Amino acid sequence: MRKTYYFFFISIWTLTFIPYIITRKSPPGYIIGGDTLVHAAIARGILLGRNPFLDQTYNVPPNWYPFLYHMIVAGVAKGFSISIEKSMLVLQLILSLLMILVMSLVAGKLWGEEAEIVSMALSLLMLPYHRYPNPKELAPIFGIISLFYLSRRRYIMSGILVGLALWTHYAVAFPLLLFFLTLGLKDRRYILSLIISLIIFSPFVVNILLHSEFLFPQVEDIYAFWVNDTVKRKLLSVLPPVYLAPLVALAGIKGYKRREREVLLLIAFVFVIIIARLSPETLKPFGIKLWSSRFTYLLPYVYVLLSAYGMLNFAKSKLGKFILFFLIPILAVVNFSASIAEDPFLKVSTLDLKEYFPQEHFVEVAEWVKKNIERDDTIAAGEEMSMMINALTGRPVVATMYGHGNTFLNNTRRRKDLEILFLGNCNEKKGIVRKYKVRYIILDPPTTAKDMECLGIVYKIGNVSILKVKSSFKEGFENGMHHEEEESTITLAFVYRFYRKFFSYLW
Repeated sequence: MRKTYYFFFISIWTLTFIPYIITRKSPPGYIIGGDTLVHAAIARGILLGRNPFLDQTYNVPPNWYPFLYHMIVAGVAKGFSISIEKSMLVLQLILSLLMILVMSLVAGKLWGEEAEIVSMALSLLMLPYHRYPNPKELAPIFGIISLFYLSRRRYIMSGILVGLALWTHYAVAFPLLLFFLTLGLKDRRYILSLIISLIIFSPFVVNILLHSEFLFPQVEDIYAFWVNDTVKRKLLSVLPPVYLAPLVALAGIKGYKRREREVLLLIAFVFVIIIARLSPETLKPFGIKLWSSRFTYLLPYVYVLLSAYGMLNFAKSKLGKFILFFLIPILAVVNFSASIAEDPFLKVSTLDLKEYFPQEHFVEVAEWVKKNIERDDTIAAGEEMSMMINALTGRPVVATMYGHGNTFLNNTRRRKDLEILFLGNCNEKKGIVRKYKVRYIILDPPTTAKDMECLGIVYKIGNVSILKVKSSFKEGFENGMHHEEEESTITLAFVYRFYRKFFSYLW
């Protein structure tokens, strides 16, 4: 009977999600200004053999994004000899199915076979969270398994899994660290999980500390987030969906009455996430801003587990079975279909990039770049062209679009320098070329430029030109670091060289 239930719910997933994936000609969100471009660029840089501790957009340390997801994307691409884009789609398919299986198996281990079946049905409602290929698909899977091991007092394994979650998306995993710390105030054994997870993640942190240009990460507010993220909005974001709220409440009541340790643990974690979501309000007077919406990403998964527990007895009734095997699958399909129809950023993924961006010639320019420009040659281009070429080719660029740059590097300075390169005189252009070791410059219509004729045209397609920097402009490239780096102390220079060689050796 258990196999029959699995077959039924996996069939619903198959008919709902697989058609969505196979109709994509590019990964969802693979457009100018989309986060998917950033993830593709990081994965492609790793696939090309560049050190993953480097920022794959600028080819300088530190890498601002934990790169476990991107290493998996690169590994799938290399192992199956497919493109990064296809690898992201394949992984999107796998992770959506893995989410359903993990949720059902965890519920089954906690509360029995009936909870396993209920959780599998409810997990179908979470398919909208897998519309985009993203590390936020993978991090919650590690997080949920970690919570299971924590409920079984497997402190070491729980810490290892949170460490992997941190290497995937540290904002999603942060509440788990806070949870370990909170539980550790009562039982020191939970501190072991905290220590292990931090040790596993420490190379990433050390890399940031050695190379960050800011004491606190500089998150660029692309959607006026700080203005719109009111207390009311924060509170609404931590509430369970309307259709799960009664089941979550029932789980809380039942768990409290029966002193069900696993349920109480999950409820405690919900409160920790709520605190993490609201806590930035206390930091605003000090000028510290946190993008706390990322801290809630595990909440829907926890709510599904609690709902599975809350529905246990009711699921045995005729009405419960009707809801479980008829209404929930229909709601899941409608919910996912509506999420696609209402998302304007998904439409482009059904079209070839040449169809969607015919005037920009992104694909043709990218093909030329891959054939003629070395892996680590820096390209200067307008912000839109930079994002697309970085994602499509993996070549480093001077600056990317507002809101999509390394939070530990001065992106504002880079964009201003890019403007000087396009609009300054030849001496100013020369300074920027040397500073960023620019080898090629791409000029497309959105980019305003003047006095570029001294560089010469290498390649031209339509209204896009690629200019190769003359050797006189590149003078000094091989003579050490640019002037800003020369101001560093001898000690820091030594540490930098040692650290770079160490991680290059590991990689």
